[in-house]
Amino acid sequence: MRINSDRLGGHLQTSLQPFYWIAGDETLLVMETLDQLRGHCRQQGFSEWEQLFADRYFDWQTLLQTANSMSLFAERRIIEVRLNTAKVDEAARAVLQKYLASPNPDNVLILVTPKLESASLNTKWFKSLEACGLFVQVWPVDVKALPGWIEARLARHGLSADAEAVALLTDRVEGNLLAANQEIEKLRILTGASAENRIRIGQKHVMSLVADHSRFNVFTLIDAALYGDAQRAQKVLDGLRADSNEPLALLAMLARELRLLIEIRALMDGGQDVSSAMQKKGVRRIHEAPVKAALRRFQRPQLEDILRGARQVDLAVKGMSPVNPWTALSNLVLALAGLPPVVAGLTAE
Repeated sequence: MRINSDRLGGHLQTSLQPFYWIAGDETLLVMETLDQLRGHCRQQGFSEWEQLFADRYFDWQTLLQTANSMSLFAERRIIEVRLNTAKVDEAARAVLQKYLASPNPDNVLILVTPKLESASLNTKWFKSLEACGLFVQVWPVDVKALPGWIEARLARHGLSADAEAVALLTDRVEGNLLAANQEIEKLRILTGASAENRIRIGQKHVMSLVADHSRFNVFTLIDAALYGDAQRAQKVLDGLRADSNEPLALLAMLARELRLLIEIRALMDGGQDVSSAMQKKGVRRIHEAPVKAALRRFQRPQLEDILRGARQVDLAVKGMSPVNPWTALSNLVLALAGLPPVVAGLTAE
């Protein structure tokens, strides 16, 4: 069985599986999902907890020995296995399948991994494991949903905020939910907010008390441009430049995205619907919304024009153009976001 993490609470009210696989890349949400599951297990009498870290040298037979050994105090146990990679090798699969063929009823086994690629979810070995328990997918909070997530998190801590304060807090912790939660907890402590003493904060509180935790990467840049959010895309690009990223590396990822959009648009022009076309080209679920947003704005010739403009960045980096490489890259990003370039010369001859 497979569910999203926000449905775990409802599932736990009706059943407890012998095996849970929690997969995701957002540290805070994975931690909170685990806390929710562990807490429920303890309520059901699983009072002992053992944690195994499965690095590249881990002997998976250790899991079988741990799961099948008698507890010192004859207690029911939570056995948590953490992997730092989403790749489950053959040795791990064999041991997991062997154990789950006849799981110890006094154990709940929890496997924690980074997010799995869609191709892994369709494999025979994965489906055999999924059939033995519950696969919990932990999705990150989309950038457009982040203000609502922050408001809900504030309310949980006895706080409320006006629109300007929420917008500033969103901007300062962009994409970093762990930092957002830490800053909200700090606001709760410093204002004295609680369920009985609800406090409303404004922009001044955020400006004076919240650090800037903005986290930038090329995927954030691409999503902002695809959504048509030129202001945010430029902010992310400036952050990447400040972090000493190389223009050519960013160009390669942008060009790859443009080629993907062109290929999807070609399938759509041939009669396929957008969902089928994206699935055929392997677009990840989390990436579907920004891709759809871009496809609503651009036809294939427009995307091809933007891709030809990528050559200007390459020429600028190699000193074969008078345009600054970062200006040329900004032109490309703004074009993908739907705005005209800041200087002439976006489209290559």
